[in-house]
Amino acid sequence: MSSNRSKRRKIKKELDLISNIYSKNEPVISIETDSCENEITESIDYHSPKTTNLNSDPQIVDSSYENTVTHIQENLNVIGKQQIPLLSVIVENKLNNNFEKDLAVWAVDCNVPQSTVNSSLHLMKMYDNINTKTLPRDCRTLLATPRLSGTKLRYIAPGEYYHFGLTAGIQRFASPEFSDIHLFISVDGLPLTKNTNSQFWPILAYIVGTSKIVFPVGIYHGFTKPKDSDEFLSDFIVEAKDLLSNGIIINGVNRKVFIKGFVCDSPAKSFLLKTKGHSGFSSCNRCTVEGEYFQNRVCFPYSRNKCPKRTHESYAQMMYEDYHIGGSISRLIELPGLNLVQSFSLDYMHLVLIGVTRKLVLLWLHKGPLHVRLPSRSAHKLTASLLSLKKYIPSDFSRKPREIQDIGRWKATELRLFLLYIGPIVLEGVINKDCYDHFMILHVAMIILLSPTRQCYLDYAEQLLDYFVEKFENLYGYQHVSHNVHGLLHLCDDYQHFGPLDNCSAFVFENYMKNLKSKVRKNEKPLEQLINRYSEIYIQHPHNILSDTNTCVVLSKPHRNGPLIGSNNTIIQYKKCTINNINININTSQDNYILIESGDVVKCLNVVKNEDSSISLIGKLFKKKQQFYNNPVDSSLFDIYFVDQLSEELNEWNINNVKKKLW
Repeated sequence: MSSNRSKRRKIKKELDLISNIYSKNEPVISIETDSCENEITESIDYHSPKTTNLNSDPQIVDSSYENTVTHIQENLNVIGKQQIPLLSVIVENKLNNNFEKDLAVWAVDCNVPQSTVNSSLHLMKMYDNINTKTLPRDCRTLLATPRLSGTKLRYIAPGEYYHFGLTAGIQRFASPEFSDIHLFISVDGLPLTKNTNSQFWPILAYIVGTSKIVFPVGIYHGFTKPKDSDEFLSDFIVEAKDLLSNGIIINGVNRKVFIKGFVCDSPAKSFLLKTKGHSGFSSCNRCTVEGEYFQNRVCFPYSRNKCPKRTHESYAQMMYEDYHIGGSISRLIELPGLNLVQSFSLDYMHLVLIGVTRKLVLLWLHKGPLHVRLPSRSAHKLTASLLSLKKYIPSDFSRKPREIQDIGRWKATELRLFLLYIGPIVLEGVINKDCYDHFMILHVAMIILLSPTRQCYLDYAEQLLDYFVEKFENLYGYQHVSHNVHGLLHLCDDYQHFGPLDNCSAFVFENYMKNLKSKVRKNEKPLEQLINRYSEIYIQHPHNILSDTNTCVVLSKPHRNGPLIGSNNTIIQYKKCTINNINININTSQDNYILIESGDVVKCLNVVKNEDSSISLIGKLFKKKQQFYNNPVDSSLFDIYFVDQLSEELNEWNINNVKKKLW
């Protein structure tokens, strides 16, 4: 129990606080007993010269203070129980108002993003009576930021390298359910600033089956790329050799480790393998074709007589000297069980989207022969068509269409949207028929190669791409058959080795690059900053296992607006349903069209959860459904239709019968 002296000290502290709050002429809520208020006020002498040091001698107490305390205690019963909480409310409201004001000033002065402020407010609302005195003064203490020693950084000419570890990443992110660990590895350059050559070269990885969660294996920083790829990869190679040979122990069980593939663009691939770059005559990674120099560029003319394919053995023995640079091969050859020809994917993001699709649009605008170029009026018509589609693009797409004249700034996701979805719509009647039919060949081939359920059409896709490259030379000229256009001939090999091309694309790694860049807050010592940020993340989030093997359905935004079939009032209605990250929203026209397993195209009007916890979609189906195109193949093969005549009656479908989302 507290001593009387401690009680008196606490009471004096509270009175001093009240005095400070009402030291200015501010309105005060009156207390029921006016005489009591006067008695208390008259009994307190805040300006008495008789101050007391309570810590010096426990026997010496200021008499005026003691009298005040005694007087207050005697008058507690006079005040009444209902008045004391009122004083507390006044004090609390005053403090809350000051805190809210200071918080707003902090958000403005520190230029804090709105999302961060919202997150902070949400966090503070979760806790009552927070004792802020226990919080540290510095964020480095709060986040347990390590004091990094310079000895942990390894010099790799002409910069520095830090190795996070492949084993550590696997142990952190691999699911205990996995019997084997399959990895994809990526290496690429990342410029940090526009006014300097400061750059990262990260080695990144993700484990197949973990929602493609990328983690860093090692990162190099310098003002040019590493001079020697072998030195750059040395820590990774030593660790990977051990993992591939001996496996890794997770939860007491030894699991085998496999490197399924490497995902790099052409310059990074050339750097790692020590081979010719994409502008070289012998630059193809899959066959021994020799390029030709024509009109100030290296091109790869089409031939029906295919060149011999490269093999792991031919690479290891350097059978084609013109293909290699530096007089040696990569140390990656030391990794057991790895085929260095098949394991390096062609990456359709760089090859097909940025390399070929963008090239086609540029040829139509101003770089191609006159007979394929678009007149200015047609280019503006194409832009108008693209912009008119913005309001119909589903929320699943992060970027909406923009002007065709900005094609040089289009991101890979925009080019993918154009090639797979909106290109066939906006190009028809704008470019000449030969160019349109040629574009549709690439469109159909890529739909096949990106689909996990259309492997039976793989041979057909290979024939389409072969014809596309041959026709490309006839339409646009011998000189425009570039390294990327030639690479289309080998794209089906990746499907056979990796499955759908999204499995071996750079999208997931490119998305992660912006996270790396955002962790650097100033130009000085960027690598050390990055190491500190990851140390903080791993301390605060020690386990980051996310499996993508299970189907996930999330219902949100409950309502009571219907429509319903029948008069069952026990079901729960929702506006939004998310199935494996695919959003169905009954309130937005771009997100409420679905395809049922039976083949019906449905406009979804309600999402309901029944008494038995089953989930159903209520909507109307379209009576009329026909092909959108029939060249080079019927569009119905890919569930692409033109629909009309929405039915009047409502129908109900179980959510398990939903085949895919349409728009």
